[in-house]
Amino acid sequence: MKNFLNYILGPLLLVIITSSAYAETGYISDQLIVTVRSGKGNEYKVLETLPTATPVEILEEDKTHVKVITPKGTEGYIQRHYVSKAVPKNIQITQLKNEIETLQQKMQSGQQSLQTSVNDINTYKQQITDLSQQLTQSRKEQERVSLEYKTLLSKSDNVLNLSTENDRLIEENRLLNSELLLLREENQNFHRSNMIQWFLAGGGVLLLGWIMGKFSRKKQRRF
Repeated sequence: MKNFLNYILGPLLLVIITSSAYAETGYISDQLIVTVRSGKGNEYKVLETLPTATPVEILEEDKTHVKVITPKGTEGYIQRHYVSKAVPKNIQITQLKNEIETLQQKMQSGQQSLQTSVNDINTYKQQITDLSQQLTQSRKEQERVSLEYKTLLSKSDNVLNLSTENDRLIEENRLLNSELLLLREENQNFHRSNMIQWFLAGGGVLLLGWIMGKFSRKKQRRF
C-alpha cells in the first residue's frame, strides 16, 4: 500500500512542481469576454468568463490553447490568441497612477521631513543664540564677581591692618590707663603725705605757741 501511494503521489508532485515552476502571469487581451473551458475546444464546458485585462496564471501552453488559473482559482483552458503576456495599457496606466500617487506621498512626506528638519535647525540656531547670550552674560557676571572679590580682598588687607592698629591702640590705651591709675594712686598718697605734714606742722605751731605762752606767764610772775 505504501509503495502504491509513493507510485501515485511521486509523479503527481513532480507535475505540480513543474507546473508551478513554469507558471507566469498572462492577461486577457482585446475588449471582449473570454470563456474558460474545461478542455481545449468549444465543445468543452464553460467554467468561467473573464473580462479584458484579467490577470491569469499560466500553467502550460501550446500552439492553440493556454491552461490557466483564474483569480477565483478556476483551472481551465483559453484560446492562445486571447492571452497576452504584455501588461495591458489600462493596467499600466493604473500602475503608473499608483506609482505617481506613491511618489507624491513620498514627496509630501519628504517635504514635511525637510520642513521638520528646517524647523529643528532653526530651533537649534535659536538655542545656540540663547546659549551664546547666556555665556556672554555669565562671563560678564564672572568678571563682576572677580572684581568684587579683588576689591574685597584689598579691603580685607586694609581691615587686617586696621585690626592690627586697633589692637595696638587698645594696648596703648591699657598702658595709659595703668599709668593713669598709678598717677592717681601716687597723687592720693601725695595728698595724704601733705595732709600729714600740714597736720604735724600745725600741731607743732600750736605746741610751740603753748610753750611760749606758758614761758611768758612764768616770767611775768617773777617780776
